[in-house]
Amino acid sequence: MTSTPGTTVVDAPAVDGRVLLGEAERLHTARLMAEADLLVVAAQYADAHPPADDEDTIAADRRFSRDEVGLSTWGLPEVSAAAIAELAARLKLSTGAGRALVGHAQQLRHRLPRAWALVQSYDLPPMVARKLAHWTQDCSPAAAGFVDSQVALVAGRITIGQVERLVTAAILQHDPEHPEHAKLAGTHDPRGVWIRHRRDGSGLTELSATLDVFDGLALDAILNVGARELSGHTGLKDLGHQPLRAYVLGDLARRQPSLDFTQPTSPVAVDHGLGSAIVLGDDRDIPPVTRPSKPITLHLHLSADALTPDTGNPTHGRACVGRIENTGEPVSATRIREWLGDPAAKITIRPVIDSDELIHTDAYEIPDRLTRQITSSELTCVFPWCDKPAVRCDLDHTIPYSQGGPTSTANLAPLCRHHHRLKTHTHWRYTRLDPPIPNSTRPADHGPVFVWTSPYGYHYRRDRHGTTAIDWPPGGAPPPDPAAA
Repeated sequence: MTSTPGTTVVDAPAVDGRVLLGEAERLHTARLMAEADLLVVAAQYADAHPPADDEDTIAADRRFSRDEVGLSTWGLPEVSAAAIAELAARLKLSTGAGRALVGHAQQLRHRLPRAWALVQSYDLPPMVARKLAHWTQDCSPAAAGFVDSQVALVAGRITIGQVERLVTAAILQHDPEHPEHAKLAGTHDPRGVWIRHRRDGSGLTELSATLDVFDGLALDAILNVGARELSGHTGLKDLGHQPLRAYVLGDLARRQPSLDFTQPTSPVAVDHGLGSAIVLGDDRDIPPVTRPSKPITLHLHLSADALTPDTGNPTHGRACVGRIENTGEPVSATRIREWLGDPAAKITIRPVIDSDELIHTDAYEIPDRLTRQITSSELTCVFPWCDKPAVRCDLDHTIPYSQGGPTSTANLAPLCRHHHRLKTHTHWRYTRLDPPIPNSTRPADHGPVFVWTSPYGYHYRRDRHGTTAIDWPPGGAPPPDPAAA
């Protein structure tokens, strides 16, 4: 019991963390099963409530807002609008949310049958399934079928981010009539800058922009450089990183499009039409800020023939999809050709490195060629469920270098900074198993398998297809030795 003046606090009894983990897992599983069952009931409810007349139809020929799904798209059965409102009310949802629930269930049931079966067997998380239904609502049957087949191969391990990238690739390859195809393929330019001045008296302006990825990476880098160098300046050191980035961007607009802070800011008078001027800027002596020392480099993965024009076939290469290693996002060959033809863009083309080649060095430091090999073969952090791009991760020696672990292809793995710290400073541990796990029913994977052990002794298999929980008993036998297979 702990006492302080005027209070008496009874200490909570100690509870085994393993018991709490088990209870949390039970509740989480029950919630997922309930959400899956709700989707099934919503589909059955839709079947039982066709529209009574034309006025009672959901979305005859109109698109819904972002949180809704048009049920008439691609010939899906229509549902009574009154019945949807009734269901939403009983569930304490808005009508729009109720319409989205039924729409997702109908999309899954009629257009994504493999995913729907996995929802009913509790093998595909309902949240992932609903995102899948939402993002494929405008896709052609061919594109939806492609996504459905791919998700079925990795159900239970795929993340929402992976689903979004898969749908993007499907639109580029299988759905040239999709509303977003032109934008994704680079034939429509969606770039722009939008500024909205707040009217709440804060004196702040909100800015959003869609940039070419090359420009976005360059802007992000130069704002970070400016924020770091301004963080120690008197009058600015108490600001956080994001306010400093905003200050650097504002200074670019006030002065000139370069980070030259060698001269004090000159006030600028702006006539707002009300008979007086607003003075912008200040006279603080700001220290010089240098540009990033290295140019922004895009790492692109695409077959060579996709970039070769074929005058006899105007659609040559149009459906090819590449990948931007910096962000992990798919990109069309059309957009890459535009970048290569832009004299202002600096794009470094490096030779392809064989992911199966064993690269080794005796030093602890990792050479660039080995870094590129690891980050191009392992696309994300290898911690369970993590989706952080490998190019933004640390490279970790699976067997520590201090314990004889080599700096080589077979002993390095990308870990994001957070999970690298977990592995270094907590009891999270992992083992690399290059051969498939013995007695596994899955085919052999191309690439290494990482088996993680949590502080409480639970195990997770992470490979290039995703994450799978392994039913080895906590505290039981260690993972099998692949050499004994």
